[in-house]
Amino acid sequence: MRRHPSLTLAAILGLTHAAADGSAGLIVGSLSRALAPEQIVQLVVLYNVIAFGGQPLAGLVVDRFRRPRAAAVCGTALMIAALLLQSAPVAAVVLAGAGSALFHVGAGALALCATPGRAAGPGLFAAPGVVGLAVGGALAASGHVFAAPFVAALAILGAILVVMPLPAMPYRADRDEPLFEGHDYVMLVLLVAIALRSAVWNVFQIAMAGRTDLLVVLACAAAVGKALGGLLADRIGWRRWTIGALGLAAPTLAVSGDRIVPLMVGIALLQSATAPMLALVAQAAPRSPGPSCPWSPSATSSPG
Repeated sequence: MRRHPSLTLAAILGLTHAAADGSAGLIVGSLSRALAPEQIVQLVVLYNVIAFGGQPLAGLVVDRFRRPRAAAVCGTALMIAALLLQSAPVAAVVLAGAGSALFHVGAGALALCATPGRAAGPGLFAAPGVVGLAVGGALAASGHVFAAPFVAALAILGAILVVMPLPAMPYRADRDEPLFEGHDYVMLVLLVAIALRSAVWNVFQIAMAGRTDLLVVLACAAAVGKALGGLLADRIGWRRWTIGALGLAAPTLAVSGDRIVPLMVGIALLQSATAPMLALVAQAAPRSPGPSCPWSPSATSSPG
């Protein structure tokens, strides 16, 4: 019988998430050193198509073979290969995109199943990624393209994932009753749209001003929001927390402008809804934790 790893597994996956996203930020951010602007745009688009567009396909493959751990470890290996091949930008971008897609689907499925029926697991998994991405991008922007620390972190954490006990996956689980009703989804979409519009515009202004230090600070605020959001949503209730956090985030971001403190608060509130919303999506498709993109609760069959 396998020991239930609970939050320890989610924390390890979160650290690996930070290293993986930091590697992607470093690779994509360093493209400007040797390529023309039009080539950079093409490769950035290529990365996003593979990394995000590939997740549904990766999810289907993961669920077909029921091997989320294999997908997560394979994703870290591809990211390491991408870091070692930065002298060949196209190959590095393709490998990084494929590695990101596999890692996010496999590790995300494991993170949610580490805390069945709770939002804490996906919260701890999602939180470090945004910090890693910001740090990797900031290093690349400042000309400090240090691949070795990311390679070492991915290798060590990947090895831990290979031997760590894993929870059972919910491939035979029955579907629970939904926590949200139809009108709740309309409200959530509106609140997210309002909050995102303000957040994107305010962060864009800071980026255009060249304040990479503030971008890293905002990334840390987002990480704190994601981690605390999962824990608080489990305590207060997924529906109550999600609607309340987004309801506060929208006006806070709308009036924050470039003031860093209210902007940090608004982004933290916005990101705090990530974990319960991911848990909700996973609950709606309990037999397919991979294409839930990623993640799901409860259990009977063992993962690989």
